[in-house]
Amino acid sequence: MTEIAIRGGTLVDGTGAPSRRVDLGIAGGRVVEIADRVNAPHEIDASGRLVVPGFIDIHTHYDAQVLWDVTLTPSSDQGVTSVVAGNCGYSIAPTREAGRASLMRTLDKVEDMRISTLEAGVSWDFESYGEYLDLIEARGVGIHFGGYVGHTPVRLYVMGDDAYEREATEDEVERMKSLVADSIRAGALGFSSDRAGFHLGDGGRPVPSVVSSQAEVEALMNVTRDIDQGVIHIAAGEDFDWIYDYQRTLGRIVNWSSILTYPAAWKSRAPYREKLARHLAGRADGADVSVQVTCRPIVQRIVMREPTSFYQMPAFAELVAVPENERERFFADPEWRARVMEQFDSGQWINPGWETFTVAETKLHTDLVGRSVLSLSEERGGTPWDVVCELALAENLETRFQIIFANDDTEGVAELLQADGCILGLSDAGAHVSQICDAVMPTDFLSSWVRDRELMSIEQGVHKVSGEAARVAGLPDRGVLCEGLCADIAILDWDTLSPGPERRVHDFPASGERLTADEPRGVDHVLVAGVPTRVDGKSTLDQLDRLPGQILRSRPA
Repeated sequence: MTEIAIRGGTLVDGTGAPSRRVDLGIAGGRVVEIADRVNAPHEIDASGRLVVPGFIDIHTHYDAQVLWDVTLTPSSDQGVTSVVAGNCGYSIAPTREAGRASLMRTLDKVEDMRISTLEAGVSWDFESYGEYLDLIEARGVGIHFGGYVGHTPVRLYVMGDDAYEREATEDEVERMKSLVADSIRAGALGFSSDRAGFHLGDGGRPVPSVVSSQAEVEALMNVTRDIDQGVIHIAAGEDFDWIYDYQRTLGRIVNWSSILTYPAAWKSRAPYREKLARHLAGRADGADVSVQVTCRPIVQRIVMREPTSFYQMPAFAELVAVPENERERFFADPEWRARVMEQFDSGQWINPGWETFTVAETKLHTDLVGRSVLSLSEERGGTPWDVVCELALAENLETRFQIIFANDDTEGVAELLQADGCILGLSDAGAHVSQICDAVMPTDFLSSWVRDRELMSIEQGVHKVSGEAARVAGLPDRGVLCEGLCADIAILDWDTLSPGPERRVHDFPASGERLTADEPRGVDHVLVAGVPTRVDGKSTLDQLDRLPGQILRSRPA
């Protein structure tokens, strides 16, 4: 009883197997027939097009956005049909009423989710992780949504404000283990934690997961083994070797973030080839560990009113706890400026790359857009940081600067993308929304790296954004197009495929701003669980009586 036939296309099924010219039949949200000829009451002409699994984005922070934007744009515009939230230990459930304000302030500092938007957009009609998923399911969602239960909210739930201050007692660890187990049994895809060590949260304090002991982290990871359910994500930073050793004991799928290419001047980051060698050695020793990499350069557009990218530096730790309306005095203070410049020069924390640190968006200094602050300092005198401060002060700290932090080494990125166990991640969709729009990562990877640079075959490229991602996320029925599995499908015009332009909009709650990319090229049709959500290059989500997205829940083995 086929309902929809996709006819005339070339199927790239997500397994890495050779493509083939076949028709697909869909019924009840699943692929029911793959044959030379399929007929149905409704047909989609895919002649000259690729028929591929809908993309899976395993590293998003849509935990809050899904509560006010059920279509999860721009991911749903870009051919993504499944997203995984709660990465890096930052879910928004479980949560008690007393800890919600602190959690929002931490998300504001770490993930650049503005407090005003969170306060206006998040209705706290849940406490447990299961209740959170049930709420999303009841409201409906445009694409499939799943997430990790995060270490930071788990700590806040059990320890209150002490979560920022001290290690947990044995009793508190046991209570956290029970909370993680309950969350995973209720559908969380697994457990995540931030161990990178540099993020500051509420009040300028280290985020709760960083304060925890290694024994606590491992105890919470062990829950997935104890209940035989769920996978693990760790934001490990520079200290990641332990993950490979521990996974062999744990026996669960683990992925961590991330390996990026950094300029040699970054003394605080090991060379990517050194990290890659350690990763490959760990896999060779039998560890089922994957590491996230990205095809995108790490480029952010930041304003000095909320310079979250710099919060790991000691001089900015002084600023992070100060209300936004009192921050101008720091940027006007010559002594503070000198401390900042000294810390930049040390290379111990961040190397800003002054030659590519440019003026990006400004109402007052439009003639300077595209100029580097290094070139301006050479003209005006003073340091590059003095230029940043003076330009920002002239516009109430609202001048937006563009900084290339990492991953602009094309040769190095190509090496990482092709390496064993290096998976596409780090889109951060739903976070840093005023600074980046890397939700376009799958379309950018396929168009810029697979098609234009011919880095790998089309079949291998599609596998990286579908089947490979599904396995790491613990989603065995996603990411592959074969009979009996979910009909999550993107139909692509390979020759014109492109993420399309970015634009800045103010469509979040409380007039919150973000960058979006809602006009990709070559994403002709998308089906989510067999329901067309994009037709002839235009989203139809707003025309549907019922949204087709499902909650991606972990399952017992």
